[in-house]
Amino acid sequence: MRATLGRRMMVAAATAATVLGLIGLTSTTASAAPISLLVPQSTAFVILGHSCGGIHEKAYGSAFDATSGYPDGNVYLWTTCSAGGRGGHSTTYSAWVATTWDFTGALVSYAALTQAPTVDPTLSVFDSYGNNLYNKLNLAYLAIAPGFVPAPRVAGVSPSSAPQGSTVTITGTGFTGASAVSFGTNASSFIVNSDTSISATAPAVLSGTVDVIVTNSGGTSPVNASDQFTFTPAPRLSSISPNQATADGGTSITITGVNFTGATGVSFGGIPAAFSVSDDTSIIAISPPGPDSGITVDVTVTSPDGSSAITVFDRFTWIN
Repeated sequence: MRATLGRRMMVAAATAATVLGLIGLTSTTASAAPISLLVPQSTAFVILGHSCGGIHEKAYGSAFDATSGYPDGNVYLWTTCSAGGRGGHSTTYSAWVATTWDFTGALVSYAALTQAPTVDPTLSVFDSYGNNLYNKLNLAYLAIAPGFVPAPRVAGVSPSSAPQGSTVTITGTGFTGASAVSFGTNASSFIVNSDTSISATAPAVLSGTVDVIVTNSGGTSPVNASDQFTFTPAPRLSSISPNQATADGGTSITITGVNFTGATGVSFGGIPAAFSVSDDTSIIAISPPGPDSGITVDVTVTSPDGSSAITVFDRFTWIN
């Protein structure tokens, strides 16, 4: 009897696993916990200007945004501060804010409201993908539909301006599994550091401001003001060869990089050097006499558009 029951349970489990596999789901995906939609305490403090023993929240989802598709809502924030001492009166600071979150529950935007909005404490709505936004016990939740993969969201680019070839850190959400990064229409090489960070190389674009776009199986990141990057024409060094020479000076040094056309100066640790521009990516410089052997300095190229930034690739050492 027990053996028969055991076999039936094994068959039932195998059948369930087969069904999940056929529809592209896993038991983990199907039972994912709902995401609480809140305002981070640090942001709440900026809004209220006070945090006495913590800031309390009541959050209410309202709808899936018609433009972005993200869940919208309203959050009531409050904190009570005691005046202290006998007979002191406490003060409560509060505010209503209109909010938008992405599909990971990260706050996308917020705006303080001048009056209390109308909320539905029992709201439950679905988007076209089957994602469920609902309110329960004065809190808002997002339940992601099984198999749904949110498109990435770019929340910041640092630095926001630099020459081509520079390393750029992209922050946001939904980066795990990213398949492409582009600066405008130009593809970039990249490394996914985490679900919220990517290191990308600014591609060969000489000038202009573009949107940085991240793509995964769920789609491409929506364009927003925080994803913009500006290519600057200032010189950028990528290598020095050789990167050491005698302190007597007079050694021919090849400097590679970008934006060298029109260069007006080359210096080794602030000491001017004779040079000639071979092309936009190459300069031949003559190392100047150094102050002493064993000293390492940064080589800098200057043009009317600025000077090259200091990096680990521009180091040069005087030797005996």
